[in-house]
Amino acid sequence: MRLAIATIGAPHVETGLRSQGVEPLVIDWSPPARGDVSDVALLVRSYADDDVEAGNRHALSHLDSARPHLVGAGLAADLVPGMDERIILHVGPPCDWDHLGPALRGQIARAAMLEGWAADSDGAADMIVRGHIAIAPTHSRGVAATMCGVVSPSMAIWAVRDEETGAEAWAPISDGAHNGLGRSPRTRDVLARERLLADRVAPGIARALNATGPLDIGALLDSARTMGGDPSAHPRVALILLQDILLAGLADHALDSLPAITRVTRSSDLLALPLIAAASRAALQATLGVPRSSLVAEITGNGTDVAVMLSGLPDVWFTAPAPMIDADAYNDGYSAADAAPWTGDQAVIACAHLAIDARLCLDAGEAPAIHLGITSRTDGVQIGTGTARVPLVPIRDALNALTP
Repeated sequence: MRLAIATIGAPHVETGLRSQGVEPLVIDWSPPARGDVSDVALLVRSYADDDVEAGNRHALSHLDSARPHLVGAGLAADLVPGMDERIILHVGPPCDWDHLGPALRGQIARAAMLEGWAADSDGAADMIVRGHIAIAPTHSRGVAATMCGVVSPSMAIWAVRDEETGAEAWAPISDGAHNGLGRSPRTRDVLARERLLADRVAPGIARALNATGPLDIGALLDSARTMGGDPSAHPRVALILLQDILLAGLADHALDSLPAITRVTRSSDLLALPLIAAASRAALQATLGVPRSSLVAEITGNGTDVAVMLSGLPDVWFTAPAPMIDADAYNDGYSAADAAPWTGDQAVIACAHLAIDARLCLDAGEAPAIHLGITSRTDGVQIGTGTARVPLVPIRDALNALTP
């Protein structure tokens, strides 16, 4: 029998053996939590907790059985609970106005202008600071917005419902990227586009869905994955499939809206991304409040902080400074100097698709890499794509709170 020498995490020993003509059997292993003693103690506590295991099984059963469907479209004021007030929703965790990233503050101010509540950005900021316009995170109303997204009452939204649990979620009908509520001189054109979405696109989609019935988003995304890979990274395929499914209903019941819908869908590859985020949020809704579950139900950023929420600790946020996104590519004319830190709710898609367990993140010493769009730090439009990881600090804090 040939003698084999196995090594575990001993590169110097491996080098010495090879210098003597012996090829070691190298076992790829690293200690839990990269050897951090306090993190290992937390992992021992959380892995040994039978209630956490039971909670995760319960939460995963909800996630596995979710069947999100597109059920409608319309104005946020008409469809989203609590949006019939003077309120603007923003991505990221709850925070004061001054703590939001500058691009997100600009988006909120321009939403106030869109609603006719303020004449300019300075006036909008003053009204928000004085409490005449409320701001709240999208999560608080069951909304998911990608990139530097905001939602105000007269904006057009997708309406999604999980047919298994009845959980509802919403997302803006926009790409949240190329056509955000940009600054002058584009503001007038962009505000006109928002009116087009609200007055023509959303009503047309709603009439088509009333005729055809709810659209199975899970089946659509399965088809998109088969044809074009990950829909969150390549949403153009999902958008083409969505157009194809809606076309008959639009032609028969909303023909007058078809030119506007065609113009909008042709202008952006990312229009389906917020819909995917809303479907993910609807699927995750049933996991919120499952006792002791360590599944990550929310990851979001506001350009200043990135925050996570566990299924077992609903409405409790754990935050860290928002990281920069490692760029795969920047759009022409942009560079890292133009980029904002992590901004947007789009990581909710990874939470639903990957079923992220906070324990496994701490065990591995890092969270999964999540594909994200990179937004401009000045006006919130998309300037590139890349990946980022949630820092371990909020994940560790969340686990400590879950398993005291």
